[in-house]
Amino acid sequence: MDDVIKLIDHLINAKYSIDTVESIVNQLNVPKDQIYRILRSDRYKDYFQFLKKSNQGKDKVALTLDLFCCTHYAQQCKNQSCPFLHLCPYNIRPMHGKCTNKTCPYDHEVLKSNHNKTIINTRGLTFLTDKLLLNLARLSADPSRSFWVCTDNGKKGGCAKKSQCDKLHYCYFSLINACTKSYCQHVINDACAAYFRHKDLSEQENNDILEAFRKVLRQRKPDYITTISVPSHPSWADPASSNDRSLAFNDHKSESPNVDEQPLTPSIRSVLSATAPEYNAKSPSKSELCPPIAEHEQDILLIDLLDEQERTETEYYLTQEVGYSMKLLICKIIHSEYKTSQNETSSGEFVYYYCPIENLRDLFKLLYCQNEHELLIKPLIVYSNIHDAHEATELNLENNQFCLLRLFVFQSKLVQENSLEIYDPSMITFDRMWIYMYNDQESF
Repeated sequence: MDDVIKLIDHLINAKYSIDTVESIVNQLNVPKDQIYRILRSDRYKDYFQFLKKSNQGKDKVALTLDLFCCTHYAQQCKNQSCPFLHLCPYNIRPMHGKCTNKTCPYDHEVLKSNHNKTIINTRGLTFLTDKLLLNLARLSADPSRSFWVCTDNGKKGGCAKKSQCDKLHYCYFSLINACTKSYCQHVINDACAAYFRHKDLSEQENNDILEAFRKVLRQRKPDYITTISVPSHPSWADPASSNDRSLAFNDHKSESPNVDEQPLTPSIRSVLSATAPEYNAKSPSKSELCPPIAEHEQDILLIDLLDEQERTETEYYLTQEVGYSMKLLICKIIHSEYKTSQNETSSGEFVYYYCPIENLRDLFKLLYCQNEHELLIKPLIVYSNIHDAHEATELNLENNQFCLLRLFVFQSKLVQENSLEIYDPSMITFDRMWIYMYNDQESF
C-alpha cells in the first residue's frame, strides 16, 4: 500500500501527471516488478494507465485516479447522495489558485465533512491523506494536468478555442461507447496528434492514451460510485489477478490492454440513468408540467423540435456538462425572419454560446433583443459552455426546472472568452430553447 501511495504522490507532481517507468523506479526506489504488479491489480485498475511505447521512446505510466468536485456545491447542492466531493471551487479550480477568503463558508479540506468522508470511504481511498486527496481534486479539475475531452468539439461550429483548447478534440461519445453516428470517424486526426505532442505522448500507443481518457470519464459518471467493490486486501498480493492475463510485463517486452476488447457499455439511455439530486417533496407528475409558452410573438417563432436524435444528444450533453442525469422536457427551435435575412448577408463563422433564463415570463422580451437596431443598454450575459450557463440559471422552485437558450455569435466580431457581455444585437442569433430538470427516474 505504501508503494501505491508513493506512486500516486509522484505522478501528482509529475509533468502532466505522467512519467516514464524508468524514472518512477529510480526516483521511488521501488522495484520495477512491484510497479508492474500495482498496474495489474484489479483494485487499482482505474488509478493508473500503462502507456506502452509505440516504436522508440520509453514506456510511461499516467495517473487516472479522478476526484471530481460537485459543480452545485457553492449553490447549496440538495442531492443527499451526490457522488462528487463538496469543496470550495475557489480552492480547487486552476483559474482561482487558492481561496483567500478568511470567512469562506465552504469546505477547504476533503475529510472535514461527512459527505466527503462517505465518498472517500466508498471509493476505498481512506489510505490517502487529506493533503493527497486535496491535490487529487485539484488535479482532476485542471484540464492541463488531467485527461479531459472537449465536449464542444463535436458541436456545430466546433470548439471556440480551436488549437488553444487544452482538452482532447476526439469523439466524446466513442470514449464512453455511446456514439450512434455511423458517419463519425474515430481516428487520430491532426488536432489529436498535436495534443499528444504537447503532452509528450507522441511516442506512446494511441489506444493506451485513449484508454486513459476512458478511465477518467468512467469515474465522472454519477453512478460510478455504485459500481465500486473494494477488496479487503490488495489483489496484487494474489498469485494471479484477473488483469494478469490482459497486461503482462517483463524487462524486455510490455503489452498494454487491448482497448478494442473493452466491454461495451449499454445504450445512451442507460448512461443517462444516473441518480439525480433530490429536492423538497414535489409530485412527479407536477414537476414535469412546464408552464404554458406562447408559440410566437411579433417576429419570434417557437417551433417544436421533432428530430429525436438531436433531442437525445441534447439531453446527453446536458447530463455530461452539468454532472447529473438530466431530463429534457421541452426543446424548441427559435426562428426569426428578420434574423434569417440579416444572417444571409453576414460574413465569417459563428460559435455557439448559452444564455440562462431567470424567468420564463421574460422569454420573448429576451429573445426580441436580438432584433434591436441599436446597442443594448443592459448587456446580455452569455457563456461558452453549458456547465457555466447552467450554474448561472435560476431554479424554478415551483417545478424544479431550468431553462437555457442556445445562440450563435459571429466570430468576425468576437473576442473568444468563457463568458461575454453582448451589447451589439447584430452579433447574435438565438436558435434553441431547452427546458430541463434533474432526472429522478432510475431507468427510462
